[in-house]
Amino acid sequence: MGILFVLIGAFCFALSNAYWKKVTQTIPYQVGMFYRGIFASATFSILYFGFRHSPFFKYWVVKDLVFDTKLFLSIALSVFNIFGLMFFLRGIQKAAVSVVVPVSSLKVFTILTAVFVVGEVWITNYLYAFVLSTLGLLFLFLQGSKNEEASLVRKGIIYGLAASFFWGSSYALYTYPIQWWGPLGFSLIIETTAMLFGLVLIFRDGLGKQIFSYTKSVHIQTYIVQGILLVAGGLAINISYQYLPIMVINILIISSQLLSVLLGFMFFKERLSLKQWIGIVLIVASFFIVAASA
Repeated sequence: MGILFVLIGAFCFALSNAYWKKVTQTIPYQVGMFYRGIFASATFSILYFGFRHSPFFKYWVVKDLVFDTKLFLSIALSVFNIFGLMFFLRGIQKAAVSVVVPVSSLKVFTILTAVFVVGEVWITNYLYAFVLSTLGLLFLFLQGSKNEEASLVRKGIIYGLAASFFWGSSYALYTYPIQWWGPLGFSLIIETTAMLFGLVLIFRDGLGKQIFSYTKSVHIQTYIVQGILLVAGGLAINISYQYLPIMVINILIISSQLLSVLLGFMFFKERLSLKQWIGIVLIVASFFIVAASA
């Protein structure tokens, strides 16, 4: 069951990662973060405050949200995580998605945090899966950077590594707020925080006067699509923490990169190179190792 939730989340994130490139071409990423966050936080608010006591959601809520130290720690972790999204979005503005996404998906920071901070037990199969999946990402990255200018590739790597650090470290720590509040409660916290963070960035970067310029129907459609992917993907990943170890989740979520390549192959008729096929094979091999461990 846990693996299914991870794959659902990975599929949503794969679509979202590719779609962000289109969004940031016409909408400032700060504005996109804010309006997408409105949709996501509103959806989670309705689910949490309206249905958290229903039988369907009873396993997704541990206890009601209250203003205490755990809530403030959850908000702080959410802010830390959102820096990952900020660097990722800045990265795909500078370089191709196929360059930034594989770098941002490296799980070395997740593993270090999970083992040395959370205290998760390391097993040999994780090493094998990590090595194979990282090599797979490397092959996908090499193909993606083949036609990019060297300066853009460097910027993509820097922003991708920054996203990997903030995302990877915080994802390993998700286990705590999910234990405190449950997947639904923590989803509400992190997406509301992301919405407010986007609003702060808008005013910080002098975009306050333009904020209503991006509320046309075509823009709203974009926010809704991104919001749906965020709600479905974020909730599915958070639920998986109730079933699987941290490192299993974060190695499996690399499938989002595999899915991005395959979606391009199936729907956009993109031709896959030998490097991409090698990367896909290595990532799939890592899945079987992780699945056996789970």
